[in-house]
Amino acid sequence: MANYDVRFLTTAGRLLGPKSKGGKGQVVTITAPGEDVFDPATDTSMPGAPIVQTGSGVEDVYSAHSIAGGLVLVGDVQFLLSPLKADGSPITQPVADRHILTKLDGPWAIKHVDTVAPAGMPVLFKLQLRR
Repeated sequence: MANYDVRFLTTAGRLLGPKSKGGKGQVVTITAPGEDVFDPATDTSMPGAPIVQTGSGVEDVYSAHSIAGGLVLVGDVQFLLSPLKADGSPITQPVADRHILTKLDGPWAIKHVDTVAPAGMPVLFKLQLRR
């Protein structure tokens, strides 16, 4: 079963990889706010440095049928994110309403995340992006 998982993962990573590496995707960054750091000398918390991951993926549009339901708004974009970072290591799953995805046309808020994991290992993240 593990061999099956790894083949799915590498195939998805290759297909969703950046065009410069033979894939169909574009390079993106996913930014998460850093954890607050407590300073005991001043008794205050300061925001930590943001955590940035570089990945890749493919943009898709929602059909009119998807928009009619109300959860997806006009202007929202679906983004298929590779499970691998640019260096080939697994990407940390994005969290809705916490992470920001920046692609060629600027930053987008991640509103919803669906994980595709047919054998228990994430091979694709379907993101709903909103400006």
